[in-house]
Amino acid sequence: MSQHSKVHNYDIQDERKQFQLERLILFSDAVFAIAITLLVIEIRVPSIENSTDATKDIKSALGHMLPEFFGFILSFAVIGQFWTSHHKLFGYVKNYNNGLLWMNLLFLFWVVLVPFTSGLNSRYGNVNFVWMIYCLNLFCISVSLILLFMFVGNAKRNLSDLVTDKTVLRFSIIRSILVASIFLAAALFTIPNNSFCNYLSRFILFLIPVVISITNRRQNKILKKNKLMINKD
Repeated sequence: MSQHSKVHNYDIQDERKQFQLERLILFSDAVFAIAITLLVIEIRVPSIENSTDATKDIKSALGHMLPEFFGFILSFAVIGQFWTSHHKLFGYVKNYNNGLLWMNLLFLFWVVLVPFTSGLNSRYGNVNFVWMIYCLNLFCISVSLILLFMFVGNAKRNLSDLVTDKTVLRFSIIRSILVASIFLAAALFTIPNNSFCNYLSRFILFLIPVVISITNRRQNKILKKNKLMINKD
C-alpha cells in the first residue's frame, strides 16, 4: 500500500471517529434538553372554573403551586450543573470505545429519572422517604460522573487530554466526590426521626455551590501557578 493510501485511510478513520464522537455528545445533549423540558411539563396550569374573582383564585392556586416551582428551579439548577460538568469533560475527549458509550449511558440513565423524582418531590417533598429517593437519584448521577472522569482520565485508554492535565482531572473528581457526598448526606439525614436532621437534609444542598466555588478557585489558582512556572522556564 502506498504512503498516500495509508494517509487517506487514516483520514477516513479519523473523520469517522470524530463523527461517532459528535453523535455521542449530541445524543447526550438531547437527553439533557429533554430532561429539563420534562421538568416544566410536570407543572400544570391551574384550572379555575365558575370563579367570581378569577384574579384572587389564580393567585391562590399559584400560591399552592410554590413547592412545584421550587422543585423545578432546584432540579433545573442541578441538571444544569451536571450538564456543565459533562460538557467540560467531553471537551477533553478525543476518542471513544464501547466502555465509554456504556458509562455515558449509565450516567444518562440517572439523568432521565430526575423529572420523575423531581415531580414526586414537588408534590410530596415533606415526606422524608420521597426526599430520600430524590437525593439518591442525584447521588447516583454524581457517582456516574465520577466514574466517567476516572474512565476517561485513565492513561491506558488514551481517550482524552485529561491524561496530561492532572490538575483538572484531580479537581474534577474531587468536586464530584464532594457533591456526591452532600447528596448522600441529604438522603441519610432523612432516616432519623428528628426534625433537626430532617431540616438539615434539605438545607445541606445549599453547600453545593459553595463547594463548587471553592474547588474552582483552588483549581484555577494552581493552574495559574503552574502556567507562571512554565513561562519562567
